[in-house]
Amino acid sequence: MVKYLKGDRLGFWVKYQLFLDVIWLDNLIVNFIVLYITWKLSGNTGSLLRLWCSAGIGAFYAVLLIMPGFSFLSWLPFKILLSLIMLLAGFRLGWKEEGFSEAGLKFLKILGYFYGTTFVLGGTSFGLYYFLGIGIQVTNGVFLIKDFPVKIIFISIVLLILLYRWLWPLLQLQINHNKLVYPVEVRFGDDVLVVDAFLDTGNALTDPATGRPVIVVEFASIKPILPDDIQGIYISGKEQQVDYIIKIMAESEWISRFHIVPYNTLSSGSVGSSEDFLLAFRPDQVRIKNGAAWKEARQSLVGIRNRRLSSAGEYHALIQPHIIQ
Repeated sequence: MVKYLKGDRLGFWVKYQLFLDVIWLDNLIVNFIVLYITWKLSGNTGSLLRLWCSAGIGAFYAVLLIMPGFSFLSWLPFKILLSLIMLLAGFRLGWKEEGFSEAGLKFLKILGYFYGTTFVLGGTSFGLYYFLGIGIQVTNGVFLIKDFPVKIIFISIVLLILLYRWLWPLLQLQINHNKLVYPVEVRFGDDVLVVDAFLDTGNALTDPATGRPVIVVEFASIKPILPDDIQGIYISGKEQQVDYIIKIMAESEWISRFHIVPYNTLSSGSVGSSEDFLLAFRPDQVRIKNGAAWKEARQSLVGIRNRRLSSAGEYHALIQPHIIQ
């Protein structure tokens, strides 16, 4: 901060104002980056304008911290209060639509992402300061950059873009894994089954005869609602023997509900071999839970796979992206 020089009051205030402008702008940008990453990770539907307004609130707080008489704002309770105000201003929580309980859980999730992102970027800034010596400092919670050159801004932007393009799919898969697993309810006759399904972006399996999408479910999970004669096919391990399946289905009262769907994998041969068929049935109803609402997946078939789909048991079915849209 520029010190006050007696007899040069005007010059002091001009320099002081410019210094505050730089502090406010630096913290506005850093706050927005933290909020934007939090926004991405949480999948919130708030607008970017709200994020900028929230970042502005945080930047104004940073300016107050270095003003005479406002040092008490650096106390921990005020910092926590600031983060709560910033998140309430920057993110859409849906208190009226989803209720206090659901919105409260969403807020706690966003708060966790926010603090996690802040700690990661804070550690990175100290790492750059100590190992590269580029002059990044944090004073009373205020982000300061000494003699910040334009080339570092350019390099930082390029690195952020590259990291986003390379690491974001992995982060999205690991951190937002719960957003890739959806509860699926299958109704067949009088029986109802709910199973966790993984959103497989590379899955486009459809029945070539009807064009219906196929939801693949493990036999062990779907077994309780299957007819006994269909269970027998999988228990005997003959689900890949097309002739045997046709023989059993010809004697079954469920023949009109079942389809033989060809599919192809990298490990198998061309379509038409004994390993490239999946027995699927037409359920009475299929519903997928997306958020707090259940959506009916009309015209979907349920394919039966006699092996585990997840080695860790995290899910027991596979669904296609367009089914939940």
